[in-house]
Amino acid sequence: MMTAAYPAAQGAPATAAGASAPHLRLAANGAETLPADVPVARLAGICKAFGPTRANDGIDLVVAPGEVLGLVGGNGAGKSTLMRILCGVTRADAGSIEIRGVSIETDLYDTTLAQTGGIRIVHQELSLCDNLSVAENFFLEAPEGARAVPGWRRLYRARARAALDEVFPGHGIAVDARIGHLQIGQRQMVEIARAVTAPQVRLVILDEPTSSLGLERSRQLRAFIKARAAAGLSFIFISHKLQEVVDIAHRVLVLRNGRTAWSGPAAQASVSALVNAMGGPTEGAMQGRRAARAGIAEDAAEVVRLSGDIVAPLGRDVVLRAGEVVGLAGLEGSGQRELLHRLFDRSRGGISRKGGASFVSGDRQKEGVFPLWSVLSNIALGRLEGRSPLGLVHERTEREAARGAAEKLKLDPHRFDSPILDLSGGNQQKALVARALVGDAGTILFDDPTRGVDVAAKEDFYALIGQLSRGDGARAGRLVVWHSTEDIEFLECDRVLVFSGGRIVRELVGSEITEQAIVDASFAGAGALERDGTTGARGLADWLVDLAPFASLAAVFALMAWVNPLTVSMFGLELLLGPAIALVLVALAQMFVVGGSEIDLGVGAFAGLVNVLSATLLVDTPWLGVLALVAGVLAYGLIGATIQLRRIPAIVVTLGASFIWIGVGYTLQPTPGGAAPEWLSAAFAWTIAEVPATLILIAVAGIVALAIDRSPLGVVLRGFGNNAQAMTLGGWSPLRYAVVRYMVASLFALAAGLSLTAINTASDINAGGPFTLISVAAVVMGGCALIGGMISPLGVVAGALTLALVGALLGALSVSTDYNAAVQGCLLLAMLVLRAFAERREARR
Repeated sequence: MMTAAYPAAQGAPATAAGASAPHLRLAANGAETLPADVPVARLAGICKAFGPTRANDGIDLVVAPGEVLGLVGGNGAGKSTLMRILCGVTRADAGSIEIRGVSIETDLYDTTLAQTGGIRIVHQELSLCDNLSVAENFFLEAPEGARAVPGWRRLYRARARAALDEVFPGHGIAVDARIGHLQIGQRQMVEIARAVTAPQVRLVILDEPTSSLGLERSRQLRAFIKARAAAGLSFIFISHKLQEVVDIAHRVLVLRNGRTAWSGPAAQASVSALVNAMGGPTEGAMQGRRAARAGIAEDAAEVVRLSGDIVAPLGRDVVLRAGEVVGLAGLEGSGQRELLHRLFDRSRGGISRKGGASFVSGDRQKEGVFPLWSVLSNIALGRLEGRSPLGLVHERTEREAARGAAEKLKLDPHRFDSPILDLSGGNQQKALVARALVGDAGTILFDDPTRGVDVAAKEDFYALIGQLSRGDGARAGRLVVWHSTEDIEFLECDRVLVFSGGRIVRELVGSEITEQAIVDASFAGAGALERDGTTGARGLADWLVDLAPFASLAAVFALMAWVNPLTVSMFGLELLLGPAIALVLVALAQMFVVGGSEIDLGVGAFAGLVNVLSATLLVDTPWLGVLALVAGVLAYGLIGATIQLRRIPAIVVTLGASFIWIGVGYTLQPTPGGAAPEWLSAAFAWTIAEVPATLILIAVAGIVALAIDRSPLGVVLRGFGNNAQAMTLGGWSPLRYAVVRYMVASLFALAAGLSLTAINTASDINAGGPFTLISVAAVVMGGCALIGGMISPLGVVAGALTLALVGALLGALSVSTDYNAAVQGCLLLAMLVLRAFAERREARR
């Protein structure tokens, strides 16, 4: 049990989970006023096993106020597990935890207590929500300042701008830009700035913080860490860039095989000493390998030719030949990654490539692993290109091919059947490299492949590069094009193309390749890289997708007005929109569920049940009818809880719920009938300045849904729909917001059922059934993403109205309504094609 409580202070803010978080009084610079001899965190004898594997075996860790502790170790050494224990994500099997002088039992320690203690982490695999803006991601880190009032984002825009300016001056990142529109280096800058400037932060864990940062951004971060450490903020700095660790840390802790291999002052450490402690190769071995590399054959075949604007500063074409290792250097965001993508898909001019190409990304989560697949399946995917779509895949053959590639990278073949995410980050990267090896592509494109990879794994990779380019074997002689954020890695290359301002400004060959030469060339024309604050701005394709639902609705009305002008009169609108209001409300209910990456197959049946309840119990026994409706909303919350707690797919639970709704409806009213309460009929029968109630109510429903979406609650719901794991790690309760999501959806579905009763003046349990699937179509047409995280309330309203009015349009055109479903399907397909076009344009930006 907890042996003491955190020292409390007045005015404690709410944590992400909503509980009150006591905190210590802060000094003016934000550092806590703890006694100098009280550690910010102390872990003693920490043990954690996963099956037979002991990830942590009796590890001790102490972090003092204002200290920078360097933590290093090879892949699988236990660093990530130890940090997850410190952050409360993983519970230790044994050991003790002390936060700011307070001893806490390991069984009770969780993310809420860690955050209350001022501990924040920047994970190696970035944990931002890509669908949210920079400012909204800052809100998720410190929600206590948010109020559900218009303009609440201004505070977080200011915080985000100030934080980025403080840590990364001249960053050029627009705080309203969607995270998914930023480059990986910019996303890493956002996550770092968000964590280190969080209110009342006392210890920041930085896991590979510079893995995607260029030279200048890395320098800025280290300068910031030194300044904040001097002011009392503590850091744990985890990096495979050992020179950075030696330069910035006060103490260094080296882990090896789950145990402490060495611990001491950074002044007593060196890169070679740390490599030896980690069990990595010696520097002499590295130099010997480089010296042994053979030269390029004079008659080597041309594989790639670069021409046009990209090589304009050189005044000539650049030819890349088989067997070469060509590095792409320059400041972050200078065009290196763009060239890799252009080489892969050959989608633009100025690129000529012969043969196939394999792409290995350093951004594993976004462009690399298939998280639901095994290690073997992720590797074997590289052998499928060029095969017949109906060809057979033999597991034994794929396993043997994968084994050869894995052994070259020292990736244990016994892990082939494990889920890919069970591997450490470095071993996941090895699997991606192995995927490229098992294929027959003549060109291999590496986008920072050693990001977050330890020294030993890097050595395996460097040796493999030599085999791919000029080694022996049927698959040697490949062209390797390699982008890295570590300039020292370019010493492994035959040639280096240095980028600045999106162009190649210098070509370095052989002995010309030095770190200083690369840095000097990188800053040539660097002024062209200065951003204007529009990074991540929306493109034309994005606006086309957003406007498409409204354009479709306008086209439908225009055709109807052309055939019969009375259809756009107030009387005509009332006749048209009356039957449509129920679909609009059901679609909005479905929208909030889809925003959580789920689908509700019972929403139409629930609206039908409300239709029955409001035409029977609300008329005969009003108080019982109200209780029944409230029970229905609570039951919807129970659905959300069941899905979350039992991990049952939403379509299964909601389908089962639909049978319950229908069964209860038939029990109450076996055949259609009943009557609408007078007050309910009156609620849909008024006008304002000749504008019918149905039109106003549809507008109100859209505005209410939009207000929810734009509120802090809406941001949290969309965050869970995009990256539930990151939200949970941030201290947000997945259970609470699953219940809230379904209860919000139930309120719109309840309104839909009431509208059915008011419009039809009677009830039928089957009245809402057809709305279930068509509501999904309306959500897609409205611009929402079925994978979750992206919703568009006004677009959904427009999409639902368009689909509802198709039948009326066909009737006005004297076309049989038998074609109603076909026309709706064509509209939906057109929207999907437009969205695919927009996503393709976005990928090329």
